[in-house]
Amino acid sequence: MSGDRERLSGPDNAWLQMGRIENLTNITGMLVFEERVAYEELVERLDERLLRFDRFRQRVHGGHRRFRRPEWEFSPGLDTETHVTHVALPEPQDKAALERFVGGLMSRPLDEDRPLWEAYLVEGVGDGNAVVFRINHSVADGFALLSVMLGLVDDPSAVEFPFDGIEAVVEADEGTDGGDGAGGPGAATDTGAVGADGDGDGLLDRARSAVGAAGTAARAVTVAYDLLTRPDEPETSLRGDLQTAKRAAWTDAIDLATVKALGREHDATVNDVMLAATAGAFRRLLVERGEEVADLELRSSVPVNLKPMNERSESLGNYFGLIFLPIPVHTADFGERIDIVHERMDRERAMIEGVLVYLLFQFVGRAPGFVQDWVLEQFEDAATGVVTNVPGPVNALEFAGSEVSDVLVWAPEANDQGLSLSIFSYAGSIRVGVAADAGLIDEPSKLADALERELEERAAALE
Repeated sequence: MSGDRERLSGPDNAWLQMGRIENLTNITGMLVFEERVAYEELVERLDERLLRFDRFRQRVHGGHRRFRRPEWEFSPGLDTETHVTHVALPEPQDKAALERFVGGLMSRPLDEDRPLWEAYLVEGVGDGNAVVFRINHSVADGFALLSVMLGLVDDPSAVEFPFDGIEAVVEADEGTDGGDGAGGPGAATDTGAVGADGDGDGLLDRARSAVGAAGTAARAVTVAYDLLTRPDEPETSLRGDLQTAKRAAWTDAIDLATVKALGREHDATVNDVMLAATAGAFRRLLVERGEEVADLELRSSVPVNLKPMNERSESLGNYFGLIFLPIPVHTADFGERIDIVHERMDRERAMIEGVLVYLLFQFVGRAPGFVQDWVLEQFEDAATGVVTNVPGPVNALEFAGSEVSDVLVWAPEANDQGLSLSIFSYAGSIRVGVAADAGLIDEPSKLADALERELEERAAALE
């Protein structure tokens, strides 16, 4: 290996290899500006703030070798402008046009001969404009990328989170329920001391210690057994063969205070409420399609962060696991769904399962290609979709003097899953980004609308 190259960590390589033309592992995010931000201002800000992270100046060498891990290498002659495209939406420049544009971007792979990111400054979005970022998951997980994106605003020191130090599950205080934030296992942050091989030795030591601690070791065996012997996901129209075309949608702004009130009614977190609403949205869509929902539960892949933001290094990377959470689609009672989800979002179990899956990522990313393929096959039929929940700033921010009115995120669909819902809170509101395979949900706005109706109807019952 050349002296100026660095091996991808196991998890980073696992997410690189997981990408397929029919299911790309790219994270998409959008900042919407109240007033127009000039192209030159955007490029200058990215030059100053984004390129200080090596990963945004590096490309992958030997990305698809079968027996040796690929390496990061600095891309010669990097010019930020070649990664930033200035476009305008076609008339009538409405939400539907923006959804089609974002979905089109999700359908295209990034150029692997360059650093694995790109940005689009989009005109015709409200009275201002918007910037859409696409970043490959091998660069960093969504928690780390949140910190990177927030570092682009005019005054990063002014960013206020809903609670002090969004903590990682491995280090969580058992008495913390996250009820006042967008809490739960998915609501943690990232960045930290990595070993010489870039795999986060300190994190692994802590994770192994957590799983092997007195009182949890026996449960870890049970969780591992359940993970390996879980039944296949039920067959519904939300699962099937994937295409290359993707679709994007998002909800209108959802009042965070209302969601918190629903949580307090059931002694549950914001995360519990949103997962219950997701189950209800699945139910509405399947009933509309004439499908049977009695006794139906669908698993969701829920990311669990394993490394606090203040322990991350500028090499970014992936430090999270997954839990496969069954959510109750069978009941029309919203309150019952919240109670079921809250009971199942057991913090200790989430920590154990998340660590076990992270360790599996470590193994997969270091293994030969044929072993990677075999392991990933074992996780087919693991879930219907991905559901992420990240608490963003409670205060409105500015970029180049323009207020950021909205922040939207779309996590990639993993493995054979063709659906993801990304919950993000910002300045007192929640937006849910929906990404879907076109062959499964050609109009994901229907799912977004169904989720909104779930919350509106339950909120009306509170009054």
